[in-house]
Parts: sequence; structure tokens; C-alpha cells
Amino acid sequence: MADARATEQRDQARRMAWWHKARFGMFVHWGLYSVLGRHEWARCQERIPKEEYESLADRFAPEEGAPRRWVRLAKEAGQNYIVLTTKHHEGFCLFDTATTDFSAPRRAAGRDLVAEYVKEVREAGLRLGFYFSLMDWHHPDGVRCYTDESARRRFVEYTHEQVRELCTNYGEIGGIWFDGWWDLPKADWDLAGTYKLIHDL
Repeated sequence: MADARATEQRDQARRMAWWHKARFGMFVHWGLYSVLGRHEWARCQERIPKEEYESLADRFAPEEGAPRRWVRLAKEAGQNYIVLTTKHHEGFCLFDTATTDFSAPRRAAGRDLVAEYVKEVREAGLRLGFYFSLMDWHHPDGVRCYTDESARRRFVEYTHEQVRELCTNYGEIGGIWFDGWWDLPKADWDLAGTYKLIHDL
């Protein structure tokens, strides 16, 4: 058991070496809340009704080139990596996904915003990372999973499928930053299974 733990720690240190060396990077919050020009918790903290907030998906159509400007700013500042919110707690996916129509390619934006980000970051020679919220205010099981075991299992499979898409559709990534997991124990999120999925891919 001790040998296995030591091996796991060495492997983690190997995987994280680039991040420790990079030291300085950019974290980009981008989502439906950008239409409001306010913070990413706007729907919750301002008590915006679900339907009203989600209608922002029909207005969120950012002009092309934003990731290029982020990259230029990151390079000028001496940053070495960028992390983008692929999905925040609102549940709106900036990436092309088969799991939901509540996504940039299927709403007003009409395109895969994560793909645009990946292209620009790679061309600039920076490392890229993905932020991903486990919590999801849009998915019906996102709330039910706290009290309904079958909903929890469906919801975990839903998140696993989205993580699988992010890990297979965009080439090599530097890492995934998870958020929004605090309402369920780590075991109920099956984070061990999530990490295994990521490492296997």
C-alpha cells in the first residue's frame, strides 16, 4: 500500500511539474453572465428567475477574436498558461457537446467557443486548462441529486460524459480545474472515477 501511494505521489508530481514551473497564468470567466456584464454568480445571488436567466443564451453571441486578445494580453504579461470556464454553475456549455442543447454551438453563438480558445492558446505556445463546474443549475438532476439516488447516478454520468468530451475533442490539455462540488461528498461525485477517466484519456 505504501509503495502504491509513493508511486501515485511521484506520478502526480511529474504531471504537475509544468504547472509549478509556469507559476503565472490567466483564469478567464466567460458565460451567460457576460451578457449582464456582472459576476458569474449573478443568477443565484441576484435571484434571477431560471427562464429569464437562461434566455441570455439567445443573446450570448460574442464576436470572434476574444481568445486572441486574451492570449496577446497573457503573453504581454509574461503568463504561461490560461484556464477557461468551459461550463460554470449555470450549466451553459461553451463547448460542443452531445449531452445538452444548452450550449454555445446550439444557441446564439452558433459555434464552439472552447475550440476557438484552444486554437489561439496552442498557436501562442501557452499551456491550456479547462475549468469545469460539477454543479449545474440547468440540468434537472442537478438539484435532485442531493436527495434522489437515481438522479445522483444519472447526474454523475452526465458530468462524466462532458469531461470525456473535453478530454477527447481538444487534444492535450494541461489540466482541469473542478468547482461546485461542495454540496455532495466527494465519493458521491465519484471524483475517483472522474480522475481515473481523465488520466486514462
